[in-house]
Amino acid sequence: MLKKFTINQLLFISHLMLVLVLIAGMSASRYQSEWDSRVNYATERAERALTRLVRDFSSAVAGRNYANLMMPSQKEALVSIGELLFLDIEGTSDYSQKHVGVRYSREHMTVWRTDVTQDEIADVNARKTKLMASLDDPENQSEVRSRKLNFVLNKTNDDLKALQKSLRLSSVIPRWTPSRSPDIAFQLKPDEEILIVQLPLINKNGGNIWAVFDASNLFILKQQILVTLAIEAAVALFVSLLLIVGVTHWLVAPLSRLAKRIDHDIEYLDISDLEELRRHDEIGVLARGLHKLTLKTQSQMKILRHQSDTDALTGLAGRHSYVKRAESFLHTTRAENKLFGIVVCDIDHFKAFNDTFGHARGDEVIKSTATAILNALRNDDLCFRIGGEEFVALLQIENADSLEAVAERIRSSVEELAIPHATDEAVVTLSIGAILIPPSASAWSFSDAFDEADSLLYRAKRNGRNQIAIGAVHDQQITLSDDWDIDANDKLEEVEKVDLK
Repeated sequence: MLKKFTINQLLFISHLMLVLVLIAGMSASRYQSEWDSRVNYATERAERALTRLVRDFSSAVAGRNYANLMMPSQKEALVSIGELLFLDIEGTSDYSQKHVGVRYSREHMTVWRTDVTQDEIADVNARKTKLMASLDDPENQSEVRSRKLNFVLNKTNDDLKALQKSLRLSSVIPRWTPSRSPDIAFQLKPDEEILIVQLPLINKNGGNIWAVFDASNLFILKQQILVTLAIEAAVALFVSLLLIVGVTHWLVAPLSRLAKRIDHDIEYLDISDLEELRRHDEIGVLARGLHKLTLKTQSQMKILRHQSDTDALTGLAGRHSYVKRAESFLHTTRAENKLFGIVVCDIDHFKAFNDTFGHARGDEVIKSTATAILNALRNDDLCFRIGGEEFVALLQIENADSLEAVAERIRSSVEELAIPHATDEAVVTLSIGAILIPPSASAWSFSDAFDEADSLLYRAKRNGRNQIAIGAVHDQQITLSDDWDIDANDKLEEVEKVDLK
């Protein structure tokens, strides 16, 4: 799958994934740290608010003193804790070993007992009945006695109402169920946005204070933390994207430029203008290495091309160069409205020379002949060695006389070398076939012209060698040097006229 992506895409995706993982991890870690810090601070505040009341509550529970637990000053102290929603005090008296339970609710703005029983209410009712009977007793009709009994009766009525209220409230409240686990110091409930704190009483038989605090501000702060972290993460991601794009461009763009240049033909490749060559990093090393390799390859290609185009023995252009250049030379000559001449030369009886004197001497003859031919040509003429002892010269000339003059100069130059031969000719000589192609002979291809020149060469050999056979094309007719005409489609062998030198 990764093979489908470019280097640029892979770098961008991999860096982006790394940045996302880092941002997510750091954001989560920071959120957890910040949130835990806020929760711990809120818990500490709640515990400090209750700690100052623990001693009074513990003392009242130890003596089962409900008056101290439920007196107005205690209620005011609880109301002053603004975030306290509910308070539950449960313990065991140190003296009577009886259960003690008191609750406070901000919703009802009251404090009540949770340990009230029906028997206790029945006892208070009985005491009330007894007091009412005492008031009706004639013995208690004195003003002082009557006032005392009424006071006690009123207090008993108040106690009875308080007990009945506590019993009723205990059946309705709370909506939060206190946890009895001593291992849980606090609980945070996001659904209800409350913080529950549990503190132990310090009386002998012990007990617990279980308090519920409003934590809505804490969860508002939580949203603020999340928003802040989201903004910071977005900024970090944006900056990271800029860095990723910059780094990716810094790394990949030079490679892309190098790849585009390399895609060209190495023979014409030139990367000397790339700024990557001046970089001091690995890309610069790569670019400079590629530049050196390119220059070395081009140099070797020039050498190979020269070796391919040049005949190693004579230094003349070889057959490969001949194939590439001959046809275009004809077209250029024709386009310039000039006469085109082909001169095909072959060393006479060369096999016999090799058989007699050996190939080393044969190579010396070929080199000497090539030099003589080249010296006989003009500066603009082309000369090729296309076979063992066969040479071709291509010319742009003015008239047939010029072609004949060049061919004769070539023939005589070789003859004048006076290289001894084993045959009756005594010296090494050339046989030459030449033909002149005017611009009007547009139907003639180079292959056609060469075939006719080659036929003339063999004609010269048949007629005794060390000769020139010249022909010219006029209106699709081949004219030999003695003005005999034949149709271009006829065989050249039918004409028996050759210039003898």
